[in-house]
Amino acid sequence: MSVPPGNRGKSPMQFIETGDRIEQRAMEVCRRWPKSFFFVITQRTIELASEIYEHALKANAILPKSEEERTLRILELEKALGANYAFARKIERAYAMFPICGEKKDVSLAAVQEKSNRVLQEFMTYCLEEEDSLKGNIHYTRNLDLTGKQKST
Repeated sequence: MSVPPGNRGKSPMQFIETGDRIEQRAMEVCRRWPKSFFFVITQRTIELASEIYEHALKANAILPKSEEERTLRILELEKALGANYAFARKIERAYAMFPICGEKKDVSLAAVQEKSNRVLQEFMTYCLEEEDSLKGNIHYTRNLDLTGKQKST
């Protein structure tokens, strides 16, 4: 039976989908940034976005059956969380440095700044969603009984 979209909750595995959205959107947005900033900001911003998604995929591939596998999964989730924090700070700094990059000259400054603020807010929302999902999954993994049942807390 299908659950109506309005009644659906957030899955603890949402971190994979959100990480993918962050990476895709970062690649779209960063292409419009000034070419002179490529090696200074753009390249590292895209790398951090990719790290979030890659570490999320690696963590998802580890199904812990031993204490060592549990530790490896938690480490990958924490790496994704660290990349998420770094990406959020990098994207904030980038928009503080050049909030009007990649826009046409015939558009008003207020409209350009509004668009930049919307894009930055979109990234911050994604990063907060990713943080919540990763932290939830770390907590779940730490409390996972290695027989497949969750420990009582």
